[in-house]
This record gives sequence, structure tokens and C-alpha cells, in this order.
Amino acid sequence: MSLTHQEIKEIVLALQESEWDQAIVTVGDVRIAVGRNGVDPMPVTTPGAPPVTAPSPAPAAQSTNGSPSAGPVPAPAAPAAPAAESIVPSPSTPSDLDGHVITSPSVGVFWKSPQPGQPPFVEIGSEVEVGDTLCIVEVMKLMNNITADVAGTLVAVHQDNASQIDAGAPLFTIAPRGA
Repeated sequence: MSLTHQEIKEIVLALQESEWDQAIVTVGDVRIAVGRNGVDPMPVTTPGAPPVTAPSPAPAAQSTNGSPSAGPVPAPAAPAAPAAESIVPSPSTPSDLDGHVITSPSVGVFWKSPQPGQPPFVEIGSEVEVGDTLCIVEVMKLMNNITADVAGTLVAVHQDNASQIDAGAPLFTIAPRGA
């Protein structure tokens, strides 16, 4: 997956309209790093977030008027994920299962647990209530809790931990209570 010229412009405009001085966006094989006000777009480590393992790209160029400019920067190949501590069934597709599908509200990184080394929020077979946290979708170092909007039994996890996901990607299937 790659970004269009228009999508890159939208990312730069979002930075210009925000109070942020830096942003790093990775989509597929494209990595965009932008900075302004003399700030280099270096990765920021959030407490509890896994460390960034890829080397950071060169700082984004500044135009003569001081606004950020950006272009696609090929992302280095990601290191292979460590072997899972337990056997987990491979992610299934929502059409394989009956139930309510929880989808991602945005692009980002899918995290099963609140912090590295901690148990996942939920596992297949977990009973969930409306409002229970199921996972985190990280977008530009902002952690967004994804919650259950139905009560029932979790029957599928559709994403692998630390995987890049798109908006609308299926995350979980829940068999609603009484169904």
C-alpha cells in the first residue's frame, strides 16, 4: 500500500493546522516524517509503548516560508516478529463467523495489551460487556482504546499484535448474548 500525493498533502496540512511540531506517519512501505519550528521529526517514545526499532528517516525539508514539506521515504524492512509465547489461531475473516464485528475507526497499529509484557485485554472466549476495552489502536503515538459496543462472548481476533491496520479493518467478532 502506498500514499497518493493528495494524502501526503493532507498529512502535511494536518500538521500545519495542529499544535504539533513533529509527526511520523508510516503506511505500508511509505514513511513520512515532517517537522516544523526547527524540530527534527525523530521518533518519540511514549511510556509503556514499544520502542521504535527502525532507524529514523532524514529530517523533513523546510520550505523557505518555514512550513514543513514532506515526501515519501521508503521505510526499512521491519524485523521479523518474535515467536508467540502461546499458540494463537491465525486471524480469521469476519465472513467465516457469525456475530457482531468490531472494526478499526482509523489507520494505526493494533495492540492487544495495555503495555508490552502484560496480558491482552481480551482473548477468544472472553465474556465482554458494553464499554469493556478490547484493544488499543495507536495513531501517531496517540493511544485510542477500542471498546465493545455489544455484550457477549469474543469469538475471533482478526489482527495480529503490532500489525498495521486500515480504517474499517475488522478487529474482533463478538457473539452477542442471547443470540
